[in-house]
Amino acid sequence: MAKSRMFVVEARRVLPLLFLLVLLISLSVYDSYRTSPTVAPEGVAKGNEVSFITADKGEREDLPTFRLAVDAEGWAEVAEEWNVTLPEYPFQPQHEVALFALHAEVKNVQTRSLSDGQLEVEVRVIPKRDFYQVVTLPVADVTLESGSATWKFVDKKGNVLNQFVVEKTQQTIATETPQK
Repeated sequence: MAKSRMFVVEARRVLPLLFLLVLLISLSVYDSYRTSPTVAPEGVAKGNEVSFITADKGEREDLPTFRLAVDAEGWAEVAEEWNVTLPEYPFQPQHEVALFALHAEVKNVQTRSLSDGQLEVEVRVIPKRDFYQVVTLPVADVTLESGSATWKFVDKKGNVLNQFVVEKTQQTIATETPQK
């Protein structure tokens, strides 16, 4: 003889349990999407901890900086000032000019003769944080026998980042006018 058992569940007892289960699941889903900031209690110092208050915070934007070296002394001076170790490159000041770029990468260099004794050297750069580059350019392409050369450093949109003038008086930088 087969025994059959019947399991009877009364709806009035199961419905409250189902309702509580749905509430528990929905609360768990809500908490997983909601993030609450962790707040440390003020003025509680443990052991050797020192309490502090943050007055300001943010990210520093380093502006690109550019320097020219027209002799071996200038080459070493910029490297020391910027605290960079340069390779044993055979820098030849009689044939080349060194352009140092800090927080920028040089992409293109173009020259234009403006007027009698005036030359414009446009250097297109891409600002790059924590990056430096040293490029050498033929001295004949970026200087004139007499007069001055205006060096303009522009970004990809053509905005002038920095500009300075190099006078031909023994190939030294006579005037520097940084743009901000």
